[in-house]
Amino acid sequence: MKPLDQVRSTGAYAPNHTTIVHNKFDTTRSIIEELRAFASSVPDFRRLDKGNIRHRLDDIIMLMILGRMSGCIGRAEILEFSRHNLNKLRKMGMLRNGVPSEATLCRVENGINDSDMADRMQQFARIFLERLLNACRIIEIICIDGKAERGTVQENGRSPDIVSAYSFNTGITIATEPCQEKSNEIKTVPILLDKIDVAGKIVTADAMSMQKDIVEKIRKKGVTF
Repeated sequence: MKPLDQVRSTGAYAPNHTTIVHNKFDTTRSIIEELRAFASSVPDFRRLDKGNIRHRLDDIIMLMILGRMSGCIGRAEILEFSRHNLNKLRKMGMLRNGVPSEATLCRVENGINDSDMADRMQQFARIFLERLLNACRIIEIICIDGKAERGTVQENGRSPDIVSAYSFNTGITIATEPCQEKSNEIKTVPILLDKIDVAGKIVTADAMSMQKDIVEKIRKKGVTF
């Protein structure tokens, strides 16, 4: 179990060594502060005026993100991570009422509106995307592709398909859009394109996306093929 100040890098071309996360929050809008702002922006689906709400929603979201960054996959591993790092998490202003139960994590995962979560995550990713692109000063390459989510099965027995826009230069997923099945990717790509700014950038896609309507839409947005 890795401690909180040692988390695994998640970039596609990230080195395998452990990345040290410095616990210094005195700079303006550090990555932790941006992450907290993102977690706080997710609408709380719970009835806050009724019942005993012991844990803030943004605390639970932060816990799940930090746990996943540390290599924890299931809820049990995330809870073990929170117990191991409880003092550090409390210094960050989190989990003042202790570690949540596994049932609480399950209710949060099932109760959060997926679309709201994805939209706010996209806004969060865009902040760092702009910072990185300004630093490297090169033409951005955006890769559009659809993939099936392994380990997740829908009621129809299929794994859900997600179409993503991935920034090759920075290793950041800019936006995602779910589709019912692989064949619906043609209808999903235009919706995904409406979410991102591709003007003056290079866009790559597979043969399925090389439809006349999609190509025309990309051209109108000022893209370089």
